[in-house]
Amino acid sequence: MIGDYKEIIKNRSFIFLWISQVLSQITIFIMVYVLLIELFHASGSSIATSLIWVAYSIPVILVGPIASAFADMSDRKRILIITNLLQCITIILFSLSYGRNFFLVYGFIIIYSFLNQFYVPSESASIPSIVKKANLPYANSLFFLTQQTALIFGFGVAGIIYQILGLTHTLYLCAGFIFLAFISVNFLPKMTVSNDETKNFEETFIKFFTRIYEGYLFIKNKKIVLTPILILLVFQMALAVIMVNIPFIASSIVNISVNYSGVLLILPAGVGAVIGSIGVPKMLKRLRKKSVIENFLFLMILSLFVLNFIVPELNFFLRITISILTIMLMGISFVGIIIPCQTTIQEHTPHNLRGRVFGNFWFLSTMATVLPVIFSGTITEIFGIRLLLFIIGGVILSVLVLSKKMGHSYIKDNF
Repeated sequence: MIGDYKEIIKNRSFIFLWISQVLSQITIFIMVYVLLIELFHASGSSIATSLIWVAYSIPVILVGPIASAFADMSDRKRILIITNLLQCITIILFSLSYGRNFFLVYGFIIIYSFLNQFYVPSESASIPSIVKKANLPYANSLFFLTQQTALIFGFGVAGIIYQILGLTHTLYLCAGFIFLAFISVNFLPKMTVSNDETKNFEETFIKFFTRIYEGYLFIKNKKIVLTPILILLVFQMALAVIMVNIPFIASSIVNISVNYSGVLLILPAGVGAVIGSIGVPKMLKRLRKKSVIENFLFLMILSLFVLNFIVPELNFFLRITISILTIMLMGISFVGIIIPCQTTIQEHTPHNLRGRVFGNFWFLSTMATVLPVIFSGTITEIFGIRLLLFIIGGVILSVLVLSKKMGHSYIKDNF
């Protein structure tokens, strides 16, 4: 198994990009946790904490597509260097100025998210530039492995770090992580896509929006790219809704204290995602991506059914055991759908369009999740979490049925 990753690990450029991703992911999960705690202490309002997602989404909606165009017009190495450095400075300035005025938290999140709109598409679009096509599934699996491990580690240690160091010094630690990421991306090769030089601001402005439109037009007309993007959108929306409703799942489904939801719900999902990140690339060597996606769609539906209808009826020991195993299977299934989808997008997207495609995807996924995130808590309180999980399962079942009946005929004109 480890031998399959040897070529990736020997790739010096990939390692430097991976280090930056590791540090960036750990930083954002630690900051989200400590800022949620700080907002709760400052306001005592759950509405105030939920607005963190709204604040993060504003730059995605306003500048996400424009920022993604930079990844296809400029040196991606330079974008990664500048964004890491500015994020480091932003964290330091916020830690120096914050004085329990929670409105500053929203301003800080907006600025950090604004910079992230340039960093994320440049990072995703850089992978195919420094990794061979045959190794893309392994590179993507390592990135997902990092993300899930960072989620587990970040949420796991953030509370302890916050108690020991306090908010200010925790933020200093995060700034240190981002500074190390800044140093790491300095060792990447240049990744300039276009050598065209614009002569004036008007030409640059027009070129930005022309390239954004080209990205959307490519996604719309290239069904083999549009299809996995639509699947990813469904799962990003479902994931956001489930994460917002974790307390309800803990109390109403698993019947445990919300205080233990991180250990008994988030941790198993993260472990499952890690297992999936390791095993899915090996499956992709033997099976078609469409088959892998459909198999994991079925496992996801089965997991939701067990969690929703069987787990609540069990005694305490079986309820905890089955829920942990079920949520772990959901984590495996999620990654088993994400990796082949993202690999398909990368394989069938031209080099000079990858930044726009990934940037536009994150823009669309944010647009799709804002309203469910805001209203899902209210919907859950009125109709109950079990109905919400049933609806999510029904949507995923619809995706599976459409894939089985129409998937091949829908995309075959692209081969």
